[in-house]
Amino acid sequence: MVLMVAVAIMTAMSANAQNEDLHHELSLSYGLGSIAQFGDGLGEGIGLVFTNTEYDDGTILGPISLEYFYHFNNPRLALGASFTYSKWDSDVLDRSSHQKLGDRKRNFFSVMPSFKSYWINKNNFGLYSKVSAGVGFLSVKDNFKNYKDGKEVNEKKDDNGAYFMFQLSFVGVEFGSKFRGFAELGIGDQGFLQAGVRYKF
Repeated sequence: MVLMVAVAIMTAMSANAQNEDLHHELSLSYGLGSIAQFGDGLGEGIGLVFTNTEYDDGTILGPISLEYFYHFNNPRLALGASFTYSKWDSDVLDRSSHQKLGDRKRNFFSVMPSFKSYWINKNNFGLYSKVSAGVGFLSVKDNFKNYKDGKEVNEKKDDNGAYFMFQLSFVGVEFGSKFRGFAELGIGDQGFLQAGVRYKF
C-alpha cells in the first residue's frame, strides 16, 4: 500500500517534470531462499539431535522487500536502503509418533543501507550489481508440549535477537522505462532469487 500511494503521488508530480533527470526509485520485490530462513532451518536441524521433536513447515512468507535508491549525477551509481520482511511458521511434532505437540512462529525483518552500481544503464534496460549490509531482527514464539523424564512440560517462550544481515546481488537486470520489472541473483536476506517491480522518478 505504501508503494502504491508513493507511485500515485510521484506519477502526478512527474506530469510536469517529464524532461528532468530521474534520480529516485522505489522497488517492491519477492524473494526465494533467504539466508535467514536457511540459518533457522540449519539451527532446527542441529536441535533435532538433542530433542525428541521435529518441525513440519506450514506457512512461509517472503522475503518481501521495499527499497529506495537515489541516483547521483553519475547515473551508474545509486545509494539507498531496504526493508525486508519474512515470516515462517512450523508445527512441532513428536519425532517418534509424529503427533502434533504445538507450533513455532518466526518473524524476521531487516534494515540495510544499500549501494548499487550499473554495468549497463540504458533508457529501457539496465544491468547492475548490488550490495547491502545492516541489521536483522528475529522474533521466535514457541508454544508446544514436550516430555522430560516422563512428565509433560509446556515449552512456551518468546525469544528475540538482533543479527548482522546482508544482501549481495551478483547480477540484476531490469526492463522498462519509468515502470520497470527486475530480477536479481545473489545471496542474503532478500533471497538467492529476487523479482519485482520498480518505479523511477
